[in-house]
Amino acid sequence: MIRAALAFLAVLVVLFVGTVALAQSKGGSAEAKRAKALFEEGIALSDEGKWSEALAAFQKSDELVPSPSVRFNIGATLRALGRYVEAKDTLEDILSKEDTFKPPLKPAFKEEVKKLLAEVYDKVVMITVKRTPADAELAVDGAPPKPKPDGRIELDPGRHVFSLSAKGYETTTTTRTLTADDTELALTARKSDAPKVVEKRVEVKVAEDTPFYKRFWFWTAAGAVVAGAVVVTVVLTRPDAREPAGPPTSTVDRVIPAGIPRAAVRF
Repeated sequence: MIRAALAFLAVLVVLFVGTVALAQSKGGSAEAKRAKALFEEGIALSDEGKWSEALAAFQKSDELVPSPSVRFNIGATLRALGRYVEAKDTLEDILSKEDTFKPPLKPAFKEEVKKLLAEVYDKVVMITVKRTPADAELAVDGAPPKPKPDGRIELDPGRHVFSLSAKGYETTTTTRTLTADDTELALTARKSDAPKVVEKRVEVKVAEDTPFYKRFWFWTAAGAVVAGAVVVTVVLTRPDAREPAGPPTSTVDRVIPAGIPRAAVRF
């Protein structure tokens, strides 16, 4: 049914493409000829049900010579692909810019645009997402959504992945399959229950002659770490260093036995 409907639409808009495209490119330029060839290629591909290829051809044609009739076919092809939000935006763009097109849009063409737009609009999911906490960041299918002024989000029907993230909460991901009948979705992030780590600074003086791992306070601190989520930072300080040994005392007033050479005496 979709294929037959789009074939009909293609026959309709092909009546416009020659005059519109050539009117916008004076003298039938190479760009206009290429745009028309791409448009006809898109028509042939849509007749075969090759919607992705047809969309690419129509988009290239519109890039060369912007045309409301080509954009109409872009919207129709997006509809066939189930990309209703993009189709809606494309058709709305035609109507919002109708005063800028030369020659002006024909009434019959405008009616076809409005008819297809109404059909597409009924397929779009318009949903309000209620978040807990309210300031949580929302992502839909891996990207931040673009809400409308009233806060609602436009989505294509089908499966979508929602995720919430906020400080003090775990990132919560939910998968939902939506239809045009869905209007509200409530999402709640889970609170993070990770234990807090407290750091305590313990300063202990250690005597030089005893290794710190043989001291009672070392094993007491270690037990505290095991018993609870406490990180103990031990700062080892030693007493003031002992004064270095001085030089030998003077030999003054010493008595050296007779008969021993002075050079043989060591101090």
